[in-house]
Amino acid sequence: MFAHRDGQNRLKLLMNDMVIEEQLCQMRCSYCLTEDFNLLMAVPDARLRLTTDRRADWHEILDAYHRQVDSPIMRLSGGEFFWLKGSTEFVAECSEKYEVVQVITNGAFLTPPRLEALAALGNVQLCLSLDGHTLELNGHRLPPKQHRLFDVIMRHLDHAVELGIPIEIQSVISDLNATAQADFAEFLLTRYGRGVMLYFFPVRGETRTTHAPPLGDHFAPLLERYDELSAVLPPRAFVEHIGNQLRTGVRTLRCYATATMVQLFGQGDVSCCPYAWLKPMGNIKREPELIHEQFGKHQHYDMFMQPRPRFPYCKSCTGPIDVVNLYLFGNISEQEIARCAPYAGPRALERLRELKSAFTPVFEPAEEPSPR
Repeated sequence: MFAHRDGQNRLKLLMNDMVIEEQLCQMRCSYCLTEDFNLLMAVPDARLRLTTDRRADWHEILDAYHRQVDSPIMRLSGGEFFWLKGSTEFVAECSEKYEVVQVITNGAFLTPPRLEALAALGNVQLCLSLDGHTLELNGHRLPPKQHRLFDVIMRHLDHAVELGIPIEIQSVISDLNATAQADFAEFLLTRYGRGVMLYFFPVRGETRTTHAPPLGDHFAPLLERYDELSAVLPPRAFVEHIGNQLRTGVRTLRCYATATMVQLFGQGDVSCCPYAWLKPMGNIKREPELIHEQFGKHQHYDMFMQPRPRFPYCKSCTGPIDVVNLYLFGNISEQEIARCAPYAGPRALERLRELKSAFTPVFEPAEEPSPR
């Protein structure tokens, strides 16, 4: 594999992607990939798990990870991570170990005290799931009984930006919002100016059959206005990549997310891909050397590390990690990726350079069909 090792024989990866209590979420997004696992009634001992401070267990898993891996970035998510007792304190403790800690959240629990505590840490960022700037555009995220949450989430977003917390917004592109992303970007630019960056990914998995927009040049208006809206948009190559996938319905860009991170779960399971949650490679609590022994060698890597996506799920998958893919393959410059808040720090940029130097002798720059 492509990762180097440090003086302590730890793999030098880019990111620790840690998912904790992935089935505990109060939202009812109709395109959620965890399907019925996000229904509270289906989770054994859910109330106990929500109200018990589990930080000691999480740190045990993290310590096992840190003995095998060094990474400058931590990405935390659930379920809804901030629904869990001790979540804010855990973020604070992790912030001492990483250059950046980014938390993926639906925004409902970003209360003023929590936001102020996160802002005071100085290296915590948020990734907010939001499909547009109106309630209608969030129709797949917020069923009628949860419509009131939209105003709550928007107030929390306002406060987070006001406090200077860097924000990524992830918009799931569906039949409800595919043609409205230029308007969404304009809203963000007008309202905030800077401090937010809007990412996109098309509906994934089986829900594409019911939620995906028809194939088309849905991002043509956004790309036509890219220079005007660029302050709140990721690098152009990423937007073109999403536009191409919306136009063709199939991902063609190769993906090497599995060469830059592993997926770590709060109970100790480890998977090679942070997006396709296949059967775990093993459990780091029971197998302390699991990552060293399996990274790049487990059979799942043969499935994911292909010149073109082969696994059916991969053909419909894309996400913010494609900024890293495009950088590694020469489609995005270091200056461009440094505009993306998680990768702007010196340790992250140095790690990206190391990974790219390992990739360059092996791969030619990837190319996709140009948008029409």
